[in-house]
Amino acid sequence: MCPLKVISNNPLVIEKMENTFFVEGTPLDVLLEVRKHLGSGDRLVSMPLPANQRLFMNPYRSIVVDEHSAGLSMKSMQLLENAIERFRMQAFNRSSDAEKDFALIDLEQVLTVLKVM
Repeated sequence: MCPLKVISNNPLVIEKMENTFFVEGTPLDVLLEVRKHLGSGDRLVSMPLPANQRLFMNPYRSIVVDEHSAGLSMKSMQLLENAIERFRMQAFNRSSDAEKDFALIDLEQVLTVLKVM
């Protein structure tokens, strides 16, 4: 199994999972942090864009990366840069009523990626 790391702004993900990197801020801040990790040779494992338009409003974003890939992946970087551009124009749902639901959805997406690996 490859060494995976989760980069996230979701406190629930940080609490429930090992080998995580916490980012204070928005999903865009998470993607900008992921860019740094890709520049250091990590490779995307999960997609940086959400599965549907409704999930773009989620204030939490968690990205799984492979810590020990074979160097800079141009495909990973291109996917990430496209996602950064999309997230720059996005507003996020800050409703405290939906916060727990959004955190749980994000956690479930990460768990799904890890089950596939």
